[in-house]
Amino acid sequence: MKDFDLESRIKALRAPERDADYWKAFPQRVMRELRASPVERTPSQAALPGFLWFGRLALACLALTFCLWQSRAPKVLSHALLRDKQELRLSMARIENNLGRFMQDEHGLHRLVEDQP
Repeated sequence: MKDFDLESRIKALRAPERDADYWKAFPQRVMRELRASPVERTPSQAALPGFLWFGRLALACLALTFCLWQSRAPKVLSHALLRDKQELRLSMARIENNLGRFMQDEHGLHRLVEDQP
C-alpha cells in the first residue's frame, strides 16, 4: 500500500463524537486504569543489569591485576640485574683485559697472545 492510499483511507475515517462528560471524566479514568494494572517486567530486563554489574566487576579486577603486574615487573628486572651484578662486572673486566691482546695492521686485527685455559 502506498503512502497516498494510506493517507486517503485515514482521512476518510470519521472520529466518533464524544460529549462533554466523556472528556471531563477521561483523565480520571486513565489514571484509574494506570493504577489498576501492575507493571510486568520481563526476565531479560531483570537479568541485564546483573550481567552488566558482574561484567564491570570482572573488568575492574582485570584492570587491578594488570596494574599490580606492571608495578612488579620493574622490581623483578632490577632484582635480577642486581643478583647478576658481580658476574657482569667480571665479564666487563675480561673484555677490557682482552682488548690489549689484539694488534691492528694493514691486514686487519690479529691476536697477539692465545688465551690460556
